[in-house]
Amino acid sequence: MLRSPRSALLFSLLTLASGCGERAPQPQPEIRQGDYQAVIEQLRQRIPALMDKNHVPGLSLALIDGQALVWTEGFGLADQDLHMRVTPDTAFRAGSLSKLFTASATLQLVEQQRLALDAPLAQTLPEFRVRSRFHPDAHSANNAVTLRRLLSHQAGLPSEYLPRLRSSDPLKYLPQKASGLWLSNPPGTRTVYSNLGFALLGAAIERSSGQTFETRLQQHLLQPLAMKHSSFIGNSELEPFRARGYLQGRRSADAQIRDLPAGGLWTTPREVGQFVQMLFAEGRYNGRQVMSQASIQAMFSQQNRANALDFDCPMGLAWYLGPCGDPQVGTNLAQWQHSGSTGDFAAQLSMLPEHQLAVVVMANADTAEALVSDLATQALRLMVQARGGQPDCLDDCSYSLPSMATAMVPGADDRQRVAGIYTSRLGVVRIKDERQRLFAELAGKRVELLRDSDGWLRPEKKLLGLWALDLGKLEQLQLDVVSVADKRVLVVRRHGQTLPLGERIDPLPLPADWQDSVGRYRLVSPGDTSPLLDGLNLRIEQGLLLAQGRRAGESLIEFVIQPIDSEHALLAGSGQDQGNTLSRYSDGLRVLGYRFVRSPAANTVVQF
Repeated sequence: MLRSPRSALLFSLLTLASGCGERAPQPQPEIRQGDYQAVIEQLRQRIPALMDKNHVPGLSLALIDGQALVWTEGFGLADQDLHMRVTPDTAFRAGSLSKLFTASATLQLVEQQRLALDAPLAQTLPEFRVRSRFHPDAHSANNAVTLRRLLSHQAGLPSEYLPRLRSSDPLKYLPQKASGLWLSNPPGTRTVYSNLGFALLGAAIERSSGQTFETRLQQHLLQPLAMKHSSFIGNSELEPFRARGYLQGRRSADAQIRDLPAGGLWTTPREVGQFVQMLFAEGRYNGRQVMSQASIQAMFSQQNRANALDFDCPMGLAWYLGPCGDPQVGTNLAQWQHSGSTGDFAAQLSMLPEHQLAVVVMANADTAEALVSDLATQALRLMVQARGGQPDCLDDCSYSLPSMATAMVPGADDRQRVAGIYTSRLGVVRIKDERQRLFAELAGKRVELLRDSDGWLRPEKKLLGLWALDLGKLEQLQLDVVSVADKRVLVVRRHGQTLPLGERIDPLPLPADWQDSVGRYRLVSPGDTSPLLDGLNLRIEQGLLLAQGRRAGESLIEFVIQPIDSEHALLAGSGQDQGNTLSRYSDGLRVLGYRFVRSPAANTVVQF
């Protein structure tokens, strides 16, 4: 599954029990104006050590200044078995950077009046229909799913259509197969990352152009940008210059990706840099107008200003128009970006539009996601200096947090207001008022929450209740509960930005039919050789119906289930992987195209 930007990073922070905090940033030599060689030398010195620390076999990056490629270089190994080194021509899986190219191809067709941004998707793909609990009829529901909303992740679609996600199934069949899915959120009200939405955009590109997705992208985007090592087809075996991905230190299975427009692109940092140069030149590259100025302007225009639940994360057409929880390059610098992760590959593209500076970093390991993000930020700070600027933070732009020495135990009213069960895409967060203190639990970890002098909740953990333990990066987070759009939202503040983490869920009476559904289920998905889930457990705890996925015997993230009627229930919440509809049938359960049937041992599940 393709992950949304920073989801894995935030999860690692929130589930960290204890550990060594990172050393304070060391002062770096000042970069003289125009001295890009000094920037390159500093990065050459840093990168091998960072790769070794993060267990990353191979990495490549490119630095772009306007229409100039400042530097591109490969580090480490593209294939450990063959001892094949990374070069500037080594192609990596770009993950969700693919969406930037899908958005560009969509806008090209808008320019040609073959597509329209505010037209319903059903106008191009009439076989795709949605079900909705937010609309009075099917017609209004389908009309609400527009191309603009798909491009800005505001169409209300689920994150994925699960069957045969890791396959080479032709894109043209997806609209019919995924038809009938329930909307997860009201369209146009919240940005919720959807790989399915971009896969359907790819199908719309095929239908409106009369070409396959790969052919269309090659002829109208990749080839005009001289991206000769870039393609949406195949895995690492297809071309000798493609890197191999690694999971937990071992070569990955190198699975196919069905939803190519969402995450199937193979490319190099240098060639992504050529795409960036076209954007900086308002659509021109090598004397050719690849995209119109109007399309470039639309791409970088904020689409979600009215969405209170998006907090500090401005969204353009496919692009994030702010750090959205990542470190800032500088406190007063506009920053556009996107990341990509397929599990075995990670990528980051970060841009400073006012300076026309950009960095692209790609790597081939599941441990590289934080590295590519941090390295892009470090490189941009150095480049700002080389351009003659003086960023107000050379090494760390994090908001200066108050000392925990003055933090206080929340008062009784405060504890009562915050305590509760919150559902998030990271799992169920339980905040408990116990012994006149406040505690948070997530994924088996437990910390105490104290109010700092800024009024935010901060985590603390003590050994034997006496000595504070070092929680590493977890100490950088500030938390609170706020009321927004009739919801009680658990928010997290990091690097001076506020983002939603979860929503409070209050137990409701469980219908008898859903109580009888408690048990173990197994997946029935013929022909699906690499399912994301192979089983599902349903249980009741403290009046809540909980669902937990299984894969290869491993328990995955747990969700709260809220029944709507005897046949339908929701994965509670309205963020990514939430709000999805779970349907109950006589033979089992269905969700996002997956069908689960009861296992023989279903009656052995214990209720709490």
